[in-house]
Amino acid sequence: MKIKPRIYAQALAELMLDKKVEDKKIVDNFLKLLEKNRDIRKTKEILNLAEALFVKKTGRRKIVVETARKMNVKQKDLVQSITQQGDIVSEKTNKELIAGIKIIINDNQLDLSMLNKLNNLL
Repeated sequence: MKIKPRIYAQALAELMLDKKVEDKKIVDNFLKLLEKNRDIRKTKEILNLAEALFVKKTGRRKIVVETARKMNVKQKDLVQSITQQGDIVSEKTNKELIAGIKIIINDNQLDLSMLNKLNNLL
């Protein structure tokens, strides 16, 4: 019987919430389980689902910051000013934005990129 990625993700999220077991041990054992069940190709999907469940259960926010070039100190300070303790922040460089910044907090998006402005002109 095949195990669905959602089930794996729920199990992983629950394990990550349990502070009795160290994170490295959880990850190692989880990867061994995926290999054993021949589901290692589903790892990316499972991790994305598990992260979303973990964020939801802990009340944290997932913040993705996209910029056209690597962020400078002022931009990093701006991002730091809107984050709260425990938020999961990731930076992405996306040259298609041309200039500006795009901030995604959970499912809400603030797009201040040049690409968005040009697309809105049409």
